[in-house]
Amino acid sequence: MAHLIACLSSGKGTWTELGKIIDSKLFDKIYLITNDFFSQTYTIPTINGVNIQLVVLDFNKASEDLVPELYVILKKKFLEDKIQDLDIAVNITSGTGKEHSVLISTLMKLGYGIRLVNLDKQGNILEMI
Repeated sequence: MAHLIACLSSGKGTWTELGKIIDSKLFDKIYLITNDFFSQTYTIPTINGVNIQLVVLDFNKASEDLVPELYVILKKKFLEDKIQDLDIAVNITSGTGKEHSVLISTLMKLGYGIRLVNLDKQGNILEMI
């Protein structure tokens, strides 16, 4: 079972690229880290067999406060979803450096390896190795 976690935030055209990654149907569970504004603006697509969840954070808070907050949220979600993988696909096309740092730091603190994924020139999923 493949899992994706991605930032859903600012950046011109980043929602389109993230949408293509979501539409690839390579992931069974997708967690989108976002803020309140984007959670109200973004329409979660309905894709058969894919569970997409929004995780809403207040990125006006300091990073040192956000990492423990996201840690608690993701730990609970990962336990509920019975994620047993050792690594998680991560996309950081959308968002800011602060958002990316909080996400990656939290995943490392949770003990997961990460596989950065993006789209290649042809629009196929590319694992950044």
